[in-house]
Amino acid sequence: MGKHPAQLERITLVPLAPHHATHAARLHILGQPGTFLTSLGADVLTVLYQTLPLSPAGFGFAAIDPSQPHALLGFVSATTSIAALFLELGTRRLPAFLPPLLRRFGRHPALAARAAQTLAYPLLHSTPAETSTPAELLSIMVEPARRRAGIGALLVAALQAECQRRGVTVLDVTVDAANDAAQRFYIRYGFAYAQAFSLYGRSMHLYRAKLAAA
Repeated sequence: MGKHPAQLERITLVPLAPHHATHAARLHILGQPGTFLTSLGADVLTVLYQTLPLSPAGFGFAAIDPSQPHALLGFVSATTSIAALFLELGTRRLPAFLPPLLRRFGRHPALAARAAQTLAYPLLHSTPAETSTPAELLSIMVEPARRRAGIGALLVAALQAECQRRGVTVLDVTVDAANDAAQRFYIRYGFAYAQAFSLYGRSMHLYRAKLAAA
């Protein structure tokens, strides 16, 4: 199945905003079933996506059809500092974030250990020393019925352009080493393999796109 230009003409990209959070959480769960973040549940993911666009370290885009503005067709999110984003979740957003998180830990105690690994995640890979403004693509999700229609490409292009506008010269993304389709997708849009590391007992690959300054 190829791209559908007529369908893409009806799509508008807007900055990711807190009111997209519920739909973003739903798409995240549909797009990455069985991963650590989805195992935390829709409530935790909703707080994450409410926080991210309000954080100085977070940004992203939502793909919508202007005729149905409340239906999220896809989104992409990124951060210039995972540590800063985690800190914001653990301080300013703690009253909203902690209760659903503790409920999930109570039902699934093993998730607490995986959460500790997530907090250590920023230490698992390195950014070139000469790079003062790196960013990381955290998630890119598309409504299942609209996949393979070019929405993902639009979102990546918009994110890369925004990185350049912000003076970000390196954009990283972590991919499960077993996910060949995702790796091919990122290579197609300018990412190159950078390194391997282990997270949650699984092999991960870091891909990196080097961007020209705006």
